[in-house]
Amino acid sequence: MTRIICVASVVYFKIRFFFEIYYHENSNFPFAAGLLKEMDLLSYSTEKLKKHCQLLDNEEKIILYEQLLDKAKDILENSRDNVSELKKISKAAVAIEETTDKQLLEKFNDDHPLREVDILIYSPQGNTEYLFSIDNSSELYDLKEDKDKALYNAVKSNDVELVKKLLMILLPTEVGDFDVEYLEELKILLSGIHKELQLPQDMKNYLEKTIKFYSFLCSNFSLLVANSTDVKAMINLFATQPNIDYQIDKLLLSFIVRDVEEKKLNSEIKHMIELLEQHERFAELEYKVRRLRSEFACGKSRYSAEVIRNSIVEREKEMREIEKKYIRPNDLISERQKLLKQLLC
Repeated sequence: MTRIICVASVVYFKIRFFFEIYYHENSNFPFAAGLLKEMDLLSYSTEKLKKHCQLLDNEEKIILYEQLLDKAKDILENSRDNVSELKKISKAAVAIEETTDKQLLEKFNDDHPLREVDILIYSPQGNTEYLFSIDNSSELYDLKEDKDKALYNAVKSNDVELVKKLLMILLPTEVGDFDVEYLEELKILLSGIHKELQLPQDMKNYLEKTIKFYSFLCSNFSLLVANSTDVKAMINLFATQPNIDYQIDKLLLSFIVRDVEEKKLNSEIKHMIELLEQHERFAELEYKVRRLRSEFACGKSRYSAEVIRNSIVEREKEMREIEKKYIRPNDLISERQKLLKQLLC
């Protein structure tokens, strides 16, 4: 019985080897349409995929690429939680892209299923899986599987909003739920990326502020997560900050306001928190408008001119409203100094 199985296995692998070799040497091989299934392509390693694609002619690669995209569309439309299969398809698509003239694949650019992928999956156990793609590549990054690679490429893409989203997924909402060792690990990772890459100013500024915030959290973690709030220590921390920092100031004031019973002072603290939030929102909108204008000017956006213009108009309208209600009537530095004097009394 064992010998029969062994003989059958040898025959199977010989037949399969013959078909693979024959296919590579004959571009009109009749099984081309069933290539994806016949060759178990999705189980190949990255290196094997690339070697395989190099053996195909352009027509064969285009047929295979179309098959992959159709399969990806089906998963995204009908079973978005099937991320393992989607990642295999992505890997095969990237292998084709890296071994094919880009012009030959341009016809797939419109409605490409693996571009601008954004899949967030919550499991019953509380784990979060996030899959995304960047720019004009079909490569999918899995934040849960390899956060270092995902963050590195998100930073490299110069998309501040994407990096911010990744960090929000990686960290809990409440400071009390943070793991300080994990936070330190993230700080070191971001510092390394910041040091290695030549970054545009927007991304550089964002990383520096985020690294500063994480350093602050790590240095003052025991105070921030204490069972009872040490208001005096929080006020002293607020007073020792050399410059306005939206994140740090909002965090400290959110702790301080809980223990301030005097109504007028409590109201002024809340007003200061609101001012900080609105100034931060204004800065975010400014960045988004700059990015939209830049992408449109460079022809990088997938959206029509009308969609981009409308998006810019909406954001600029919100900016004007914030400016009128919060920025012009209030000097943030003066408001902070005035509040600080009251807190120190």
